[in-house]
Amino acid sequence: MGSLDRRAAMRLVVFGAGLALLDACTSAARPSGAPTESAAPTSPVGATSTIVSAPAPANTPSPPAEPRRGGTLRHAQTADVASLDPHLTTTASAETTFLVFDRLTAYDLNMKPQPMLAESWDISSDFRAFKLNLRKGVQYHNGREMTADDVKYSLLRPRDPAVGAGLLAGISKWFSTIDATDKYTVTLTSEAPQPGFFDGLENFNIVDKVSLEGPEGKSKIVGTGPFQMVEWANGDHFAVARNGNYWQSGKPYLDGILINIRNQQTMAVQLESGGLDSAKNLALNDFVRLKNEPGFQALPHPSSGTFFEIGMNTGHPPLDDKRVRQAMNYAIDRSRFAQTSLNGIGTPLELPWSPSSPAYDANKNATYPYDLDKARGLLEQAGVDGFETDILVIGVAMPQLVDFGQIFQASLTQLGIKLNIKNLEQSVWLDVVINKKPEYTGFWGSNDGPGNLSPGYLFSGSPGWRTVNNHSAFQSDEWTSLVNAVLAETDTDRRKQLYSQVNDYMLDQSFTVPITTNPITITLSQKVHGIEYWLHGGAVSFTSAWMDS
Repeated sequence: MGSLDRRAAMRLVVFGAGLALLDACTSAARPSGAPTESAAPTSPVGATSTIVSAPAPANTPSPPAEPRRGGTLRHAQTADVASLDPHLTTTASAETTFLVFDRLTAYDLNMKPQPMLAESWDISSDFRAFKLNLRKGVQYHNGREMTADDVKYSLLRPRDPAVGAGLLAGISKWFSTIDATDKYTVTLTSEAPQPGFFDGLENFNIVDKVSLEGPEGKSKIVGTGPFQMVEWANGDHFAVARNGNYWQSGKPYLDGILINIRNQQTMAVQLESGGLDSAKNLALNDFVRLKNEPGFQALPHPSSGTFFEIGMNTGHPPLDDKRVRQAMNYAIDRSRFAQTSLNGIGTPLELPWSPSSPAYDANKNATYPYDLDKARGLLEQAGVDGFETDILVIGVAMPQLVDFGQIFQASLTQLGIKLNIKNLEQSVWLDVVINKKPEYTGFWGSNDGPGNLSPGYLFSGSPGWRTVNNHSAFQSDEWTSLVNAVLAETDTDRRKQLYSQVNDYMLDQSFTVPITTNPITITLSQKVHGIEYWLHGGAVSFTSAWMDS
């Protein structure tokens, strides 16, 4: 077996409403494109010497002393979990239900899969057969031991249409068979190569069938994770307590976590007054301000792979002409948006990839500098002399995109184009954009990700980029052929060629257009230590967190 190539992980970026939209909008998913096979997992970045297999995708500065046990961390975020169902992925589940469950594997910051509930694995050279060797003695919070039957159930459950887990259903269907061959072994087979195998595994919480299908299945969740659920007060807080039988011996250190649901202004006030110990995604001006204040730590995610983007309804003129779409790409002042609305934290993007992605190409990421003269020339070639259209954004969840709309609006005005900013509720936005309602004839704006994993993952799940029923109404046999080739290719050199071709095609067609990274941040009291980030989804891990007395 070969090992996964190590890739440098850099930069910061945030998973906002895009993940919620992704799960709500996704149809059948396909695998991602970077082969990852391993029979001897290495220790992750930041793992302790005693728990070599504990994934720790990003590290905070070294704590000043040995971890202290005890205490309840008071955390805050803006969004509440929409459902306790462990297979319904939303933005807010990362720091709520995610704490209750473990997954089979997890990437470190070098995009190397690390063992969690699967302690090792074997993968066939053609990426069609997979064997997972499970960790023995792992207990659910109700005391029952996790077995291969639980893993099989967890991987198959999303196929049930009643669950409504569109993304996970698509990933589950990668496999023609999923079998529990003995108590601690699961085998999976596929009719097509699945080189993005580990991308898929990171999505699945391993659940307890008995409790999930029992009378309290919708009001209480039971997992194997570092914390067990205590209470969910919808719209106000989510509380968890330490799992005293966690398989990572000695962890977690905290007695519990109280996740408060607060708006950005309230979070900042309570954090500064000592009413909170940590807060995720403060308003960026508060994040920048507190970064230099004594008593606080301000930690951006080093590689969450999330980004802002706009798309264009290619089914309506004049945006059905790629020359007009290319003109719109030249009319985006990415640097101004990054410096003003994102306080200099966001990074301009023209392709969706973070530097950790094997498809990242710094040169091609500079194809469309802000240039209204080039935009004007392309519009003249297309015979377009001004028009009026809308950009649809979800301002409550992504206020930065309202700012972007105003910047974009000012640029388009100089080209004789009138852009109307339509700020919609999320449910309305989804209905209009997904169903291509008559009022959607121009642009949509959202955020997306992850662009830090294998490229095929984005093409599989993102409603902005998938080949079928994407938000931009873009269809092309060439696009479908390229994406399918990326999804199935296992040869390293051939994959690099395909990534280059895909990047060229994305830039040329400009049907969905990245703007900047979307920073994920966490701001902490100085008394908090050991906070880590997962690579996937920009989620925060509290497994190793502890507090001064």
